[in-house]
Amino acid sequence: MLNHYYLQELAALRDLGAEFAETHPSIASMLSGSSADPDVERLLEGVAFLTGLIREKLDDDFPEIIHDLIHLIWPHYLRPLPSAAIVAFQPKSSLKQALKIKKGVQLASVPVAGTTCLFQTCFDVEVQPIAITDVAFVETPGMASSIRVTLQTKGGALNNLQLKNLQFHLAGDYSSASDKYFILRHYLRRIIIKAKDQDSEFSLTKEHLQPVGFNMADGVLPYPGNSFPGYRILQEYFTLPENFLFLNLTGLEKWFNRGEGTQFEIIFELNDIPFQIPRIRTKDFILFATPVLNLFKHEADPVRLDHRMSEYRVRPAASNLTHFQVYSVDRVTGYIQGTATAREYQHFDHFNRNGASGPVYNTSKRKSPSRRVTDTYISVSYPKKDGPPLPETLSIELTCTNGDLPDSIQVGDISQPTSSTPEFITFSNISPPTSGAQPPLEKNLLWRLLGHLSLNYTSLADIKNLKTLLGLYLFPDTKDRTTLLANQKRIDGLQKISSTPGDRLVNGLMMRGREIHMEARYDHFASQGDLYLFASILNEFLAVYSTFNSFTRFTLKESLRGEIISWPARIGERPLI
Repeated sequence: MLNHYYLQELAALRDLGAEFAETHPSIASMLSGSSADPDVERLLEGVAFLTGLIREKLDDDFPEIIHDLIHLIWPHYLRPLPSAAIVAFQPKSSLKQALKIKKGVQLASVPVAGTTCLFQTCFDVEVQPIAITDVAFVETPGMASSIRVTLQTKGGALNNLQLKNLQFHLAGDYSSASDKYFILRHYLRRIIIKAKDQDSEFSLTKEHLQPVGFNMADGVLPYPGNSFPGYRILQEYFTLPENFLFLNLTGLEKWFNRGEGTQFEIIFELNDIPFQIPRIRTKDFILFATPVLNLFKHEADPVRLDHRMSEYRVRPAASNLTHFQVYSVDRVTGYIQGTATAREYQHFDHFNRNGASGPVYNTSKRKSPSRRVTDTYISVSYPKKDGPPLPETLSIELTCTNGDLPDSIQVGDISQPTSSTPEFITFSNISPPTSGAQPPLEKNLLWRLLGHLSLNYTSLADIKNLKTLLGLYLFPDTKDRTTLLANQKRIDGLQKISSTPGDRLVNGLMMRGREIHMEARYDHFASQGDLYLFASILNEFLAVYSTFNSFTRFTLKESLRGEIISWPARIGERPLI
């Protein structure tokens, strides 16, 4: 946008200046014609740049006011979206028992343009000394079809495994992976587990195969406690829908008759499926996987606070600033010159919460005039009783991303250990990292977002309102135009939504709730599984959006084929079963 203002101002200096000199030759003769002096041209370009900045500022209607309001209500919305990928861990032969890898472990990529990109894990992962050796779709006449997963222990007997659950990630191309997810979530009849050397079978109900990514504990993006949790689900889906292609098989601690062997099978027995089964491949069922985000702790260059300016730019400490971008300011500590005293600054929205007064800071964001990044600025304030502020140096702790650098990372490149990476495992990314996106700081979009403060459950039953709300989480400032257009097409595929009151008996008491019916077009989605996953996201969002002590029951109708899919009634995140 600044480029537009700059060119306009430069053209005005040259063209309109010449016209003005013609009209008023006695006072502006030097404005006519062109100059061969490079210093004069540099002066003109500098003036055009400064006046362009002023015009841009006058036209933006002071969005900082809106930014402060947004920070209080939806602080997540003004943060850039970091690059994300899926990483799988593999146990080494030396691993003999379960290894728990906590959420937040740092993983590194191979160097990109001289900089190592850092990623943090988003799920807790329990790595077991087992591996998948075969996955097959089995059809036997007169019997239910099934997906049969064969697993092998590494160096130990089955009865020595401390196995409570297994989490699968459905990999491969998104279209077929989402179809497999649809099959295992909607057409699953039961689950059978048996050791290869045993005749007995252990059976689990379909409820033991649980979706992953919908609960707050499974959140991928860092989300402040004062942000509505339903928006997290929308933002994560539009960023990386593969985050939700995880299924957690529970109840394995009740499988006692395992035997002394080293092989066992998990058989997902299916009901009749009315569409073509996607190709089932061994490499598309992944154990010990997790989403990762390009986020890491970092220090900022010290800010010398001389109090001559109202705000100061926060720069990550780096030799190449283009390889780092500020995601959030986490901590600010001030050191007054000439003393050894350190004092903590509180963010302005925490100010005086505990009855104490002290220095506070505020941050603001604006688009860089030279790069496709969002710059962060810090301003400070002091209680009046402290008197005139003294010169000070600010030490600032940040959470950063590597900006656009992960765009150059290929499959397998996130494979380098860090100081927090446990031993006995190797790892690599099984998907290329997504492109990051800059937050939408434009004035119109933010005013529209504030307009959604008035939305309630009834107004979301209007398809136009729902589409507008979903569109707010499509961040347009991204290099990945394909994903952006695909997400917009999904939203456009929503045809109708209605909400009617209903009653349901819960624990002997009659409960009021809403029956939500939606129609969508299959041809706006990559596959039937893609439509099912998107509808599952909306089911979760609308359930969390519902009023306290009321249930929701979501039903989807595919408008071209007439197929109807219903989700169980629920109160918030809890199903009513």
